[in-house]
Amino acid sequence: MSTFDTQTQRIPVLLVTGFLGSGKTTLVNCLLKLSAFDRAAVVVNEYGEVSIDHVLVRAPRYRMRIVDSGCLCGHVHDEIASSLLDLHAKRGGGPAGDFNCVLIEMSGLGDPVPVIQLLLTDPHVSSLFELKTVIAVADGLSGADHLRRHPESLKQSAVADSIIVSKPDLADLAQLDALSAQLKALNPGARQLRVAQGNVSATEILDNAGFDVGARSEAARGWLNDRSYAATVAPAAADPAIATFSLTYEKEITLPGFVLWMNLLAGFRGSGLLRVKGIVNVEGKAYAVQAVQTVVSEPVPLDAWPDADDRRSRLVFITRGINAADIRRTFETFQFDAGRAPRNMTINPEVYARFRHTVELFRTSPRFATTADQKSELEIR
Repeated sequence: MSTFDTQTQRIPVLLVTGFLGSGKTTLVNCLLKLSAFDRAAVVVNEYGEVSIDHVLVRAPRYRMRIVDSGCLCGHVHDEIASSLLDLHAKRGGGPAGDFNCVLIEMSGLGDPVPVIQLLLTDPHVSSLFELKTVIAVADGLSGADHLRRHPESLKQSAVADSIIVSKPDLADLAQLDALSAQLKALNPGARQLRVAQGNVSATEILDNAGFDVGARSEAARGWLNDRSYAATVAPAAADPAIATFSLTYEKEITLPGFVLWMNLLAGFRGSGLLRVKGIVNVEGKAYAVQAVQTVVSEPVPLDAWPDADDRRSRLVFITRGINAADIRRTFETFQFDAGRAPRNMTINPEVYARFRHTVELFRTSPRFATTADQKSELEIR
């Protein structure tokens, strides 16, 4: 199966889950390029005080819904239900209603169980929508650590019927094989695919798709059959050291300066960087940037600004044990002057001193936060 039958009564839903930085948005964007999904509506569950994820998803705004930007609340599944019903109400009524399936991208700290229960058992939603498949994205580099340290990651992989192991081009074979063995033990009934840069075919995703609670492990069946999840859901992030904060910057920056700053950040604070994602204004042009722990992806130029009237640089951090004030000090100290000076052989003493001071801040700042400002939003002007 590689296409959807638009005459069927219920609308197919694909649920994409997986831990922070595993590659969910990359996968969703690649699926949206395929003919089978070019008419998909998208529901994005964000976590962060500044909305970023939805502007990086390449779907028409009129076929996109955003859920719970800024919190990990227990009513996410209710908001997703409202989004689905709103989409259905517009079906057939112009471009906004011209969709034949729905992709739901869960937050990396989100619990997929209540959403699965909603799609399977809620009489209003299940009469209109059909859960086609649950796809978990496991990070080929950090997935084993995620499984060991984060209950959310265990649950995300345990309830899926397809697991995509991302970043096989970055991880070594032994690392990938060890992760695959862990995932196989956790969820023996799930298909596993190793996929680089989200490049998967519609056939690989849809062939033999069909979510089956009975095919899950005993633990997963216990979660999925526990109806209390559908009534009250505790926030997914039980670790009090996990926090989110955002940085915004009004002026243009230079790409070399930003890349240097990100690499210093990853080098000295990588263990606590669960995810960094954002859009930066590089001399007037929008670049999408992201980092996961010590891995900093190459900034990607966007064809246009997602929000024409907002050209600020916006970065959302999800961290463990990092003091937001430390990040702010390094960001402020490293001056991102737009424009580049002509190349010459002279070392500018002021620039060199600023560089040394910035590196020293990364080296001497406390590694773990103890203050209440972990969750504050930082705005640099």
